[in-house]
Amino acid sequence: MTNATLPPLPAPALTEAANGIISVSTIKDPTDAVVPAYEGATLGDQVKLMLVIGNKQWDYSKVLTSADVGKKITFGIESNHFSKGLAAAADARLWYSISRDGQIPGMSSELKVAIVR
Repeated sequence: MTNATLPPLPAPALTEAANGIISVSTIKDPTDAVVPAYEGATLGDQVKLMLVIGNKQWDYSKVLTSADVGKKITFGIESNHFSKGLAAAADARLWYSISRDGQIPGMSSELKVAIVR
């Protein structure tokens, strides 16, 4: 077992966000959050996506299969997470981690988008 850390990971993408803004009146349900393909992906890696809006957090996870290795991973995010109880100046923050047996989890950079009606 090793305590090696995975290499730095880029931020996820929210496919319907443009210029750092997502509009709840036009997003699909679900809307896609995408974890880019990453170097060294291995069968059994656990990809965990976190979404925080206000004081609420949602977690999505997937264990990589042989069909997933080397490909981007898409998570469907329910649109009501963005619209329910929408406050003025609301934003969404997304990031993900990659966990692998014997290694310290790698964390991505954070994506922050403003939420507008």
